[in-house]
Amino acid sequence: MSHKFKISLSVIPEHKSKVKDSASEQTSLADRMRQSYASLMKPFLPADYKNTVTPEYIHYTKWQFVHNTLGSASGVLATQAMLYAMGLGAGALPLSAAINWVLKDGFGQLGGVIYATMVGQKFDSDPKHQRFWSAVWLQSATWLEMLTPLAPHLFLLIGSVANIGKNISWLAMSATKASINKTFCRKENLGDLTAKSGSQATAAGLLGTAVGVLIGATMDVSVYTLIVGFVPLSFISLWGNYKSLLYAITPTLNVERARLMIEDAVRLNDKGHICFESARLRTPRQVSEVETFMREVRNIQPNGQRPGITISPMLSHLGRGLPGGNHAKIQADVARMVNDAFNPPSTRQDEQYFIGHMPSSNSGTLYLWFGTHATNSDILKGFYHAMVYREMLAGGHKTHSATQGQVAFAELCEQSYEFSQRTFAEFCQAVTQSGWDTGTMYLSKSSRLVDVRSQ
Repeated sequence: MSHKFKISLSVIPEHKSKVKDSASEQTSLADRMRQSYASLMKPFLPADYKNTVTPEYIHYTKWQFVHNTLGSASGVLATQAMLYAMGLGAGALPLSAAINWVLKDGFGQLGGVIYATMVGQKFDSDPKHQRFWSAVWLQSATWLEMLTPLAPHLFLLIGSVANIGKNISWLAMSATKASINKTFCRKENLGDLTAKSGSQATAAGLLGTAVGVLIGATMDVSVYTLIVGFVPLSFISLWGNYKSLLYAITPTLNVERARLMIEDAVRLNDKGHICFESARLRTPRQVSEVETFMREVRNIQPNGQRPGITISPMLSHLGRGLPGGNHAKIQADVARMVNDAFNPPSTRQDEQYFIGHMPSSNSGTLYLWFGTHATNSDILKGFYHAMVYREMLAGGHKTHSATQGQVAFAELCEQSYEFSQRTFAEFCQAVTQSGWDTGTMYLSKSSRLVDVRSQ
């Protein structure tokens, strides 16, 4: 018996095989490129950074790299200018010049110590403000160094002042680094993040030094040509620092952030009644988009019919900023306001904060003090009460003018206290759920806390 087998062979066209091989090679090349990039970035980014840091971290790092790179480049040009001012370009470095160089460094370090003593807690309460101005100090100091060839006989004076500025800058940068880096952590990886930021700074410094050397080598030996190369580097460095800080989110409360957090949530409804809407309470991320960090905010400024709030003013300075502050009537009004603030009704005698109100042609000015035994909760409650009172003063401005005397304002203060007392627990819960850190309050200096027994 014979069997027939039919065998069919399928032949893959040659061009299709080549397409598959080409696609495979492209995929393999893309994988290799991704692996190479990951290996290159490993020393500079935290482990598993896509899951361990916030989305703002990459943007912050990118602009800080620009800032550090160009800052280092401008520093090279400034050093070159100082060396010419000392006469290094003309020959051997004399002994007196070497002594001057050492002395300026010593004076600079002393200035940094004094600055740290003066600033203290502000590194924690307002790290973005301090970090911004640290860059300004650094570039200002570098500007001075650039100008030393124009007055070489003042080398020690100019160099010392410049070094004081540099030490202030370096101290502020290092003091704020931990506070800012902590805001980017999703997990307990602050150490890893800090180490990688050091690697980034080192790489930026090396690149900036190379750029500065290249620029200096291609330019004429003249202070004027060095300044031409220095100016754009300096301003772009400052711009990079500013842009990076826009992505830093600070979850602690100072005066500016607390105002922005509360302002939209405490308002008058359509019927003119004060209300608190927890859904309108701003988160740290929302506040960071609008907060001011280029200047220090110590008090709340008036806004339309809303009065300003002066926080922890010195009692001896009250009345100085008021029209006719030296007149006896104004001083008597100030004394009455202080007496009412520190002798509140029985409903508020156990509180560790004190609110006073000075009427004027508009809604006047609120004053807020905290007692020496005030806890973080007391401080937050006092600030919340002041913001509620401020909103009620704005809404009741037409019916409670200064001509009606203090009685109407005292009643309004009590109404605002009753509301803040009733809603404070809900407010605290909303603050915590929004991501704010209430463990430490930066709403008043500890030196400005008031001992009521001494009043």
